Amino acid sequence: MGKIRQLDETLSNMIAAGEVVENMASVIKELLENAIDAQAETIAIHLKEAGLKEIRVMDDGEGMDREDLHLAFKRHATSKIKTHHDLHHIGSLGFRGEALPSIASVATVIIESSNDDKPGQKLVIKRGDIIEESSGQAKQGTHVVVKDLFYNTPARLKHLKSEQKELAFIIDYVNKIALSHANISFSLSNNNRTLLNTTGDGNVLKILNQIYATEVVRNLMPFTGKNTYFSIEGYIAKPHIFRSSKHHLMLFANRRIIRNQRLTKAITDATRTYLPIHKYPIVYLNVTVDPLLIDVNIHPQKLEVKFSEEKTLETLIQSTITATLNATTHIPDFTPTAPQEKQERLDLSDNVAERMKAETPHQSQDGKPKTDDAKEAYRLPPLDYLGQLHGTYLLMQGEAGLYLIDQHAAAERIRYELYRKKMAHPKTVETRFLTPFEVDLSTPETSYYSAIKDTLDTFGIESELKDDKTVLIKAVPAWFRTNMETAYAETMIRTLIDENTLQVEDIINQLATDLACKHSIRANKHLSKGEVERLVKDLSQCENPYTCPHGRPTIIHFSINKLEHLFQRIQS
Repeated sequence: MGKIRQLDETLSNMIAAGEVVENMASVIKELLENAIDAQAETIAIHLKEAGLKEIRVMDDGEGMDREDLHLAFKRHATSKIKTHHDLHHIGSLGFRGEALPSIASVATVIIESSNDDKPGQKLVIKRGDIIEESSGQAKQGTHVVVKDLFYNTPARLKHLKSEQKELAFIIDYVNKIALSHANISFSLSNNNRTLLNTTGDGNVLKILNQIYATEVVRNLMPFTGKNTYFSIEGYIAKPHIFRSSKHHLMLFANRRIIRNQRLTKAITDATRTYLPIHKYPIVYLNVTVDPLLIDVNIHPQKLEVKFSEEKTLETLIQSTITATLNATTHIPDFTPTAPQEKQERLDLSDNVAERMKAETPHQSQDGKPKTDDAKEAYRLPPLDYLGQLHGTYLLMQGEAGLYLIDQHAAAERIRYELYRKKMAHPKTVETRFLTPFEVDLSTPETSYYSAIKDTLDTFGIESELKDDKTVLIKAVPAWFRTNMETAYAETMIRTLIDENTLQVEDIINQLATDLACKHSIRANKHLSKGEVERLVKDLSQCENPYTCPHGRPTIIHFSINKLEHLFQRIQS
């Protein structure tokens, strides 16, 4: 007798459940996708003990008749696709027909459904088998109850997180699905405590205001962009509001929640020098694309996706967000740490949302402003020099109050942009030395030399290996500062060795950051009035004068009103 045998349906579904049903959040994901695909306008989710004891999902969608209800629990039975052609034009969230049978194999499922306001059908399913069938309520839509999840797979129970952590996963998912389908009313409760309740009026800002504090929503900037293949829209928080993880990059494609590392990188690259190191923006981004150009069938839970023409999408996202950031002044205001007693209510009506979008800098086909009208917005206001504090901070005054400039951060920003421009457009002009100078490296470092020599040539550094610990520098770009040639060349060589996996654009950014940081005006250095005026002028002409390359602020504003509060000249 042969060793290979066909698995029975129950065991097959349990194996599929191992991929599809990871935790309570994944069960809710599958049930909500079915409800949305059924054209529901209202969806309610009620949990007990974060869903481990009970998950209840009710919708007012199309519902199912008796035949469809039975087929829904058969593996690979679906109404979403019929032919190969449909597989390449997927417009629904679900399409594989694995969710319900997989859930029913590891839980007790009670489902009632009606599609014509007549008494529907009710099934009770345990371990994949129907154990009870009866008439259901005469109510349009579907009502699913999932009880005792993983009761027959104890190993899965052991790997669940704490109830609070599992509930956080659920809230995060429901928040995102509500954002992606703002035209549907969602409600979520756990142990009779309401956690989310949306109106379904299509207003994304209202949902964001349920997720984030009012201060965050007040500082959201809308953006739009379009090219031949894609259109994008969304919101990004101003740079002084950030988070410590990428978790707040909320990505959607054709209203599907997605994960895509290349799109995430496009966003972080666009915001890199606006935010502190290891900090990330709050972003809501929706991509609209022809279904032919997106593959949603590469991940068991349909989260990871691939795009055709993905590079053009990355460029569109990066240029659109960069243009949005560049078109707005980002001088942070000093705010006392004491909490405010009164919280201003935000007007998030539809006309406010439309006005915010109307005020977005006009985008061209590649996401960049069509004119240079926004360029003046980059510049600093007119400032008069008052003095220097501890050889580090420059005190300036303007019409709007007092400004403090961090001289080192400002100098870093100026040099960073200069170096990026020089390295991005290498010239043939070079400084050639009669006697080459040497850069000393360790033996492991010199072993990388052959791999980076061509890149050094690209940047205008002519070099050759003298021995196993020394590189000779024969010529350098003319923009190298006099008497800093050795320091600059060594910095570039070591960066190329350390970051040998980076793309050229990333290498240029890293080199510019390193050179700017190591060779700019330091703190505790007293400057003359002429040096200060030159520094401020150069800073005002930067593309982004508000942060250093590491994302630290270059300038902070103390408004007249804040100063009067601090000195108790006014009480309210």
